Amino acid sequence: MMRQSSRQAGKRRLPVRQLLGVTISVVCLVVVFRKIEFAQLRTALAAMEWHFVAVGLAALGFDYAMRILRWAVLLRAGGAHVSGLACTAPFLGSVTLNNVLPFRAGDVVRALVFPAALGVRRVTAAASLILERLIDMLTLLLALGVGLVFNSVTALPEWLGKTAVILAVIGGAVLLSIILMHGPVVRLMSWARSRVPARLSPAIDLLIDITCDLAAMSRLRVLLILLLLSALIWGGEAGLFLSVMKGLHIDVGFPAALVVMAVATLSTLVPSSPGYVGPFHLAAYSAAIMFGAEPSQAASFALLAHLGLWLPTTVAGSIAILAKPALFKGRGVLASNTSI
Repeated sequence: MMRQSSRQAGKRRLPVRQLLGVTISVVCLVVVFRKIEFAQLRTALAAMEWHFVAVGLAALGFDYAMRILRWAVLLRAGGAHVSGLACTAPFLGSVTLNNVLPFRAGDVVRALVFPAALGVRRVTAAASLILERLIDMLTLLLALGVGLVFNSVTALPEWLGKTAVILAVIGGAVLLSIILMHGPVVRLMSWARSRVPARLSPAIDLLIDITCDLAAMSRLRVLLILLLLSALIWGGEAGLFLSVMKGLHIDVGFPAALVVMAVATLSTLVPSSPGYVGPFHLAAYSAAIMFGAEPSQAASFALLAHLGLWLPTTVAGSIAILAKPALFKGRGVLASNTSI
């Protein structure tokens, strides 16, 4: 009875979360498009120099090649025997699922379902995802800082600056805790395991396994490689943003592209509809305005930057899923987890 009631409660909550995400997306889009005239938007899009798109897509391809390589490095550091090529289909497939499904479902699938096809422990995959997200956040904040240091055109809004500082402090503290405190934490959990009811032991064992894998993935040599790859990743993504802005005749340099990319990407932390529609557009629009873009140019940039990120990755991931249906052979685990 308790399981049934919890499932029913979850079903009642689910539409509320979806409704909140859609509402936030709609509000953000309204805020953007009520500030522009659509005739000017059409003019800005018509003036787009489309050869810059090819440059941007090349930068995006480099970006995702480095992401896949980084995930392979994380998994190998956790004891898995995988190649970058083997990681390509599951990584791209998870990106597609994130693009089209709510609640970052692709991340859940990459942690719980796809590892079976790779021969990787689910604990290792989950740990790799945690560290990947943490390093991404810190690298994005670093990109934001570097962009502001080398750009004298504008200053960051006070609220965004405070948010960036808070995220940097939290992220840095978590990473340092993983590096320095994993040993005492594991010993504490091992001590607690022998003193809690038996039904709680599997949960503690899971936490111990994740902590040990995080520690293995955050060794100094591995961490330096991860940070280098992350810098290349976000440099490639900034290349896409810069290409779109140049194509729309927004006169900015690479430091400004770093700021715009960081602001737009950090906006995806806000709940929204699948594909981060709304918050991404508002953040990209606002950042472009900060660097002197006209409202029509900024709106065009927000639309094209989002399309440039969403469409190629969704298509590539869809092809990967269709070409490798065996990726979903671990889907029974996901179903069993949701019924607990």
